[in-house]
Parts: sequence; structure tokens; C-alpha cells
Amino acid sequence: MTLHGTGPSLSQVNQMVADVTALIPQPATSAPPAVADSGAQGGIARYAMENHTHASKIRKSRIAVSAATYTWTYPTPFGAGVVPICNGIAETAPSATDLINIQIDGAPTNTQCTFRITRYQQSVVSLIGLTTLSLNGVPASVNLHLSAMEP
Repeated sequence: MTLHGTGPSLSQVNQMVADVTALIPQPATSAPPAVADSGAQGGIARYAMENHTHASKIRKSRIAVSAATYTWTYPTPFGAGVVPICNGIAETAPSATDLINIQIDGAPTNTQCTFRITRYQQSVVSLIGLTTLSLNGVPASVNLHLSAMEP
């Protein structure tokens, strides 16, 4: 049986299928990174834009401080109205006998947090075996490990 018509030829149909198939995104060849300090839209046209990232809900920093207070401005601000949970930890040398206290001074905002750093000098009174602490207001340079997390 012979069909007569004016439709496209087989080679034209094959070309149309190839053209449409080329428009369909191919599967990603690698998994995207889970998070980054700030999100980024991917640029590779594959399923899920394989090279995109999601913004992290935590900001972190390690900074040398030699003042009694330090205002940390986050590398990427949190959304408007977000009050993050902030933490600070002092890093000291293994042989250090000083105690470092870090507290949040005032309420954190979505862009910054101020930390108060206090150094206590520790010494042992050998005669009676007691440990005494003396307050030194301004610490020598100390590295602070700071973090702010979205609640």
C-alpha cells in the first residue's frame, strides 16, 4: 500500500526530533555543593543547574582582636528582621594561663554583633594552694572564633 501526501520526509522528521532533543536539558554530571556562605545561581543548563549553591544559614569568622569590645559585621547579612544566635570562643596558646570571657554586648542585629572580651589572669598562691584571679580589662591579642546562626 502506498501512501501519498505532502508531509515531511523521514530525514526531515529525524532532524526535527534531533532539534527538539537538543533543547531538553541533560542530567547533571555532578552533585551541586550543599551550601556556601552566599547562594549562587548556576549557569550550566542541565537539570537543577548543577553548579548552583544554597546560602548557608551560618556566618563564621576567625579574627585577631586586641580590644575590650569587637563589633563583627557578618560577611553576608541575614534577612531583614532576622536576629541570629551568636557565639564567640577565644583561642589561646597551649601554655596560656589566662582565662578569656566573651559575651554578647547588646542585642545582635541582622548585620552585626558586638562582643565584650575580658581577660582574667590566673595565678596560684603557693603558700596556701589557692588559685586567684585578677581582672585585666583589655586582652592581649587573641583570636576569636565567631559564629552567627539563623534561628
